[in-house]
Amino acid sequence: MARERLVKTTLLILSAASLFTFAAVRIVPEKVHADDQDSDQTLVAIGLHIAPDFINMDGKDRDLVGLGSFIVNAQADCNGCHGSDPANEYLPTNNPFFLPPNNSHARFNQATYLNGGQNFGPVGPGVVKDPNSPLFSGPGLGPNIISRNLTPDYTGFPEGGNRLTKFITIIRTGHDYDELHLNCGGNVTDNCYSPPVNGAVLQVMPWPKFRHMTDYQLRAIWTYLSTVPCNAHNDTLGNTFPWLKNACRP
Repeated sequence: MARERLVKTTLLILSAASLFTFAAVRIVPEKVHADDQDSDQTLVAIGLHIAPDFINMDGKDRDLVGLGSFIVNAQADCNGCHGSDPANEYLPTNNPFFLPPNNSHARFNQATYLNGGQNFGPVGPGVVKDPNSPLFSGPGLGPNIISRNLTPDYTGFPEGGNRLTKFITIIRTGHDYDELHLNCGGNVTDNCYSPPVNGAVLQVMPWPKFRHMTDYQLRAIWTYLSTVPCNAHNDTLGNTFPWLKNACRP
């Protein structure tokens, strides 16, 4: 009997120990290693790897350029809206949408990269009187929205010469410094918006989401954009929308 009790007691202890071990495994969270998380340096490395080969990093902060490239090219897809020709976003020999062997290592087309000109159509109610205007979208509709040229001008500052403080203000508030589509009223009677659309802020541009980025991230974007070659838009698109033109020389 004593031997039988000893065996039962031993089994009970082992069973309890097994339950405790199982519970511990279930309760204690799995240890997360730093290597499993995306550090800024990882994002910088990816950004530099996917950046177009035509950018100019001379005198630029490598980390800012790399992080900016990651945000612009891997997260926000800025060229998807600010590229002038979606059909020719990539070089024909390096287009990820093509069949092999022309789909390897996607390469952006410098001629269309971030130089603006995409027509997003009308946004909200408004007035565009001139049917021959490239902004005309029909009676009672707001002007067509045309994406902006983000390449630098001769100053080296992106968006045609916008300094960092102005760039951050645009992203934080959506303020439209170009004033191409104000609200109708007073002396503004054409190419204008009617309420409830606010013509003083950028339409279509997702600044309400981007405004939550840190100052460092926005500085990285601005720094990266300053490495892109100036695109003067001396073409049909630039002649149609003169505000897309950039002064690449003083």
